[in-house]
Amino acid sequence: MKKIFFSLFLLSLLSTTSCNNDDDNGPTNPIDQLPPETQTGENTFGFLLNGEPINVTNTNEQVAIYQGGGLQFGAGGVYIVVLEPFTTNTNYNFMNLGEGNSRARFTLETSDDVFCLYEYNDTYQGSVIFTNIDQTNFIVSGTFEFSTINDDCENINITNGRFDLQYIP
Repeated sequence: MKKIFFSLFLLSLLSTTSCNNDDDNGPTNPIDQLPPETQTGENTFGFLLNGEPINVTNTNEQVAIYQGGGLQFGAGGVYIVVLEPFTTNTNYNFMNLGEGNSRARFTLETSDDVFCLYEYNDTYQGSVIFTNIDQTNFIVSGTFEFSTINDDCENINITNGRFDLQYIP
């Protein structure tokens, strides 16, 4: 009887410490949760915010406007400005504020009513690259990343940013 009890005890102990078969596929890669990198005006905008995927699919939460020689676009708290001239496959560094050709800022509003504004001069690294600028169909596509800091809020690292937006001329 003791052997049966011991065997059942050992079996139950092993079953509670064994691996969960649900984990066989591993964790989902956050990058895979972002929109694909398209160039057809799909109105997609996504990025990793400190490693967490942000995917803005609601066009009411996206902005892309060309006016006064500059393109302003963003979503999900990201706001980017690039002034002309702009071309595809050029790295527009956000650190060239003296030249004024590009800049980025971020706004964070949490469910805890925390509001953090990271101004242009809070951005200490980053860039945007246009992969498509279609001035006939008013489409702009590309990638971006930047890091910003605010003494009163957490540091922000935005990576793997991608956008495919129809802009207002």
